[in-house]
Amino acid sequence: MSRDHRPTTSRRTTLASMAALALSGLLLTGCADNAGGGSNASGEDNGNAAEEFPTQDIRLVVPWAAGGSGDLSARTIAPLLEDELGVSVVVENRPGANGSVAYNWLKEQEPDGYNLSMLGAEVATLQFMDYDIKPDDYAFLGKILEGPGAIAVKADSPYETLEDLIDAAKESPGELTYSSPGVGSVWDNPAQGLQEMAGIELTNVPYDGSAPSIAAAAAGDVDFSIDAMGSQKAQVDGGELRYLAVLTEERVEEYPDVPTAKEQGVDLQNASFTGLMAPAGTPEPVVQKLSDAISSAAQHEDYTSVIEQSNLVPVSESAEEFTEFIQAEEERYGPWIELAKSKQG
Repeated sequence: MSRDHRPTTSRRTTLASMAALALSGLLLTGCADNAGGGSNASGEDNGNAAEEFPTQDIRLVVPWAAGGSGDLSARTIAPLLEDELGVSVVVENRPGANGSVAYNWLKEQEPDGYNLSMLGAEVATLQFMDYDIKPDDYAFLGKILEGPGAIAVKADSPYETLEDLIDAAKESPGELTYSSPGVGSVWDNPAQGLQEMAGIELTNVPYDGSAPSIAAAAAGDVDFSIDAMGSQKAQVDGGELRYLAVLTEERVEEYPDVPTAKEQGVDLQNASFTGLMAPAGTPEPVVQKLSDAISSAAQHEDYTSVIEQSNLVPVSESAEEFTEFIQAEEERYGPWIELAKSKQG
């Protein structure tokens, strides 16, 4: 999947200005200049504009409601980006429709680096759920946090290990239930992966978000929950839930006695994540400046301390690394979402 970060050719040249250029003998020169770097309405060369970027305030849109981890990360990193870039970074919430309200808005903006959006896994998955949103619409700037996932059961659940749960599911196909924040969501997808890898059949009970989904597992309304460890942590520490497995490469330091899913025979790893992106076609020098600033801000103690206190993992990932990551997520999630949709009839 390729992304062209070159400036788009200006469409603002009028017939009158073309005639004037022709009369002055500058038409060929003007066309050559425009093809090479583009011009804005004032005639300023876009290549120079990219080198001078930024010269005005930057708008950072959050595709979720205020108060969540994505909103927190945006408002924590914004002042640090201001220090890095020397301009104001204004945070604005545009929630709705699985993030597509903000994502659709962003792809319609000028690709000049002054309008950005936070993003989560939805960018890689919405196309499979019949939204007109796909990774090719954006230039990815950097990942700034992750929320590693875990499988949790009610504290008094008869399932002591992930193997216990899988064995029970094999004995009674379709009878074990799990809660999720919705069909095709970032936490429904690993449940589809678990079924595929373990050769079992489970029943999804979708809820309107992670909070009620996790509460359902804690109340025993479903057999288990797959969600971010940070989101489940309060119920686990409070004795309502118990972790069966963490969906990470290695065990989590805070819970050293909880084995990974991989240790229990299922190499399943999954995490929620948050990063920043711009519209596709943003000039490469602008992408690089933004990526460098984001990477530096995401390593600042003022950012990492806040994120860690929220039971999340601060990450500093470059534009190139993040783009490769999104491509891999798109390829991984597609089959899982199609499987989830097929089960809904």
